[in-house]
Amino acid sequence: MAEFPVEAFMTLLAGSTPRILLLMFTTVLALTTATPVRAADTWSTPHPGLRLLHRTTADPLQIWALQVDACARGVSHRATKEDERQRTPTSFRSLVGAQAVINGDFFNYTGYIPIGMAVGDGTKWHDDSSTMGFLVSGPDHLFLSPTEAVVSTLDSWMRNAVGGFPTLVRDGVAQYGATAPSHCPERHPRTVVGLSKDRQYLYLVVVDGRSTASRGMTCDELADLMVNLGAWTAMNLDGGGSTAMSIEGLGTVNDPSDGSERVVSNHWAVFADGSGAPGSCDLWIDELIVDSGVLNQDRSTDLNGDGMSDFCARGAAGLRCYLSTGSGFSTEPWIIAELSDAAGFDTEPTYSTIRTGDINGDGLMDVCARSSEGVRCWPSTGTGFGAAIHGPNWTDGSGWSALQHASTFRLADVSGDGLDDFCALAAAGWICYPSTGSGIGASIPGPAWIGANGWHQPYYFGTIRTGDLDGDGLQDVCARGAAGMWCALSTGTAFSTAFAGPAWSDAAGFTDVAYWTTIRMVDIDADGAAELCARTSAGVECYRYAGGNAFGPAIPGPRLSDDTGWKDMDNTSTIRFADIDGDGDLDLCARANAGIRCWRFDGAAWGNQVDGPSWDEASGWDDFRLYTSIHFGDLNHDGMADLCGRGADGVRCHLSSGDAFGPEISGPALTDASGWAAYPYFSTIRFGGNVPITTCEAVAGDDSTCDGVDDDCDGSVDEDAVAACDDDDACNGLESCDGGGCLPGTPPDCGGRGCLPDSGCCPAGTTLQGGACETAVSCDPDNDYCDDGDRCNGLETCDPEQGICVAVDPLECGERGCLPATGCCPQGTHVEDGACVLDDTQPRATGTGCGCVTGSTRTRPPLLPWLLAGLLPWRRRRRMK
Repeated sequence: MAEFPVEAFMTLLAGSTPRILLLMFTTVLALTTATPVRAADTWSTPHPGLRLLHRTTADPLQIWALQVDACARGVSHRATKEDERQRTPTSFRSLVGAQAVINGDFFNYTGYIPIGMAVGDGTKWHDDSSTMGFLVSGPDHLFLSPTEAVVSTLDSWMRNAVGGFPTLVRDGVAQYGATAPSHCPERHPRTVVGLSKDRQYLYLVVVDGRSTASRGMTCDELADLMVNLGAWTAMNLDGGGSTAMSIEGLGTVNDPSDGSERVVSNHWAVFADGSGAPGSCDLWIDELIVDSGVLNQDRSTDLNGDGMSDFCARGAAGLRCYLSTGSGFSTEPWIIAELSDAAGFDTEPTYSTIRTGDINGDGLMDVCARSSEGVRCWPSTGTGFGAAIHGPNWTDGSGWSALQHASTFRLADVSGDGLDDFCALAAAGWICYPSTGSGIGASIPGPAWIGANGWHQPYYFGTIRTGDLDGDGLQDVCARGAAGMWCALSTGTAFSTAFAGPAWSDAAGFTDVAYWTTIRMVDIDADGAAELCARTSAGVECYRYAGGNAFGPAIPGPRLSDDTGWKDMDNTSTIRFADIDGDGDLDLCARANAGIRCWRFDGAAWGNQVDGPSWDEASGWDDFRLYTSIHFGDLNHDGMADLCGRGADGVRCHLSSGDAFGPEISGPALTDASGWAAYPYFSTIRFGGNVPITTCEAVAGDDSTCDGVDDDCDGSVDEDAVAACDDDDACNGLESCDGGGCLPGTPPDCGGRGCLPDSGCCPAGTTLQGGACETAVSCDPDNDYCDDGDRCNGLETCDPEQGICVAVDPLECGERGCLPATGCCPQGTHVEDGACVLDDTQPRATGTGCGCVTGSTRTRPPLLPWLLAGLLPWRRRRRMK
């Protein structure tokens, strides 16, 4: 664009009239303002999980973009097998019964052989090359491999692949300047595929060209388009006359430049019938969202302190918690409306942070979550939730909505005071804020796990776990780096230098979501110190901290190996540690294809398989909307962890008897039909936590200490502790022991007769006189007075029912004191030597001209004569004849 002549224009401007100025301004505005190309977007939903965009622009351009929700029910993918090649997209769609198909890789007309990687239904029929990338799918995976990486041997999950080049978008940034293929700088019809960052959305896009209705695009323009649509990565496929998209019910949606669909080598097909678990839902990031209940660190959900696990989940109107009754759940939930959709908790960085823990040390589990304005907690009162308490100021505005920060929020007692503290991965590394019960204390920094060192990858920050590694009562922290696990011990006010743990490294395959998500920090043997456990390709293994900077040898667990099918996410991500037999050790449970399986731990090894309910694939339990809800908690306070999960028709639970699971118990009606299959709801289920150790070790021959502990292991708590709470004062009632503390008694009703601390109420017919129970004085309430002449013990009256003199409440004179003859001393005086004297004592002045004695204290005259002058005559009590 030519440079505008500013100086000449300003000279002309100086001598112009207002009308000329207006004309000149509008002319310049028209010349210098670029007219944007308007786009008309029309969206439709041709099939479940598929959204079709038709965009027209004034360039002109005709663009068709199919957004495929790879995690929607019934969505799966298929590429062409060798014997299915050489077809039009519509022909291939009809052949395999798919709902949508686009053309695939560049190819040679001789034999219709593709140039890049080609895999169809698990069989590779053409190799990758250094100039080609490829789109690939398989169970739990959907991925775009860049052009630089050459894959010669397929991973076991790779079932379908189509090649292409060049890479158009990398890490969300358009890649410009491609010269291969040679027509990249020219405008032509284009076919392109892209993936969102979380790999939930696949974009299949065709752009018409070589016509007056649509001019086509260059590769650079195509890259900009894919970024605009939301692609994190994108790759060019064969275009020109090959460009075509065919959708069931719509046919060929674009206008191929050859006038009809071209016969091509291979294709990419999408199935979308809306039924069944998705075939290639890649949870490489979103596992931290959909399975965020695991990040609750197995915290208890016992809200009211009755020893039974309660059931919580967030609906559109807020968090609702159903109390366990021992055989079911309450029908009237506790509700936190501040966690509603309307309050902003329908976004991943908020609803995924809901945690339970005890922030005030009262033994009742509280609820905390991170909102856009920071962390808020709602303490349990035992009958509901109290007002919100502010935690750390982890706001969206300060960057805390990023998954590497928000998802790492943990409640853990790092200071050892019995209050759960607030911890998370900040930009500068791990950080904790001690809870004060009503707020937070000064920060406690931990290891510098920062983005510059790679810690902002989900397979690193997603492995942060807290637990008491060394058994000192302080919660420590461990996480996985590229070389394996790293741990740092809490000192209560700081963290130690991180040291190496188990070698669950990148090289060992732990960047795979099927491995890193299984890392747990749990106390498997009930010794008070947590172990590190995970599932490797060969099965489960655990490591015990050995002190210093070392871990002991591997403790082998159940052989849940890849070669027996346990790498599937609907199996491996359901691994749970829970004490199902009540022995204090943690058993291991998971969902096999046929249903729930548990292996009991005897303190040294896992064995004795226990079969649970048949939550199998045929019942829909291979869908992450269901299997992520599988949790264990003690529903009936018998010390054994019970099983609960959300099925399509609602929550169902089974009580554990130690060696079996009982019949189904219906839980809250969180059904698919009522909307609970949506991400912001099913993923917020919080239930369970490890049950307390039930193995009793006697520390005394009786239970005479009021401490809330069964000291003699007879099954009853504090049954001998009443005497320990007795203060030997019968007048204030009999004290009792309850919940580890002494409770005051209720003072007896002595009917005015009086009470002695060592014996209680004076017997009938007596009254308290002079510190003893004396025979009561008879009286006539109509004629006689009962005054005993002692004003300090109160004015006696004649009880009309008993016909005796009884005392009323004694005077309360405080520090002034009381004289029997006159009662309380007046204000400003106190009892001294049998008299009420002034409070201020003034020393005599010293000096000449005074007959005073230096240093002596002035004698104060008694006030009694003054007080007696104003009293009524004292009348003696007359006895009845």
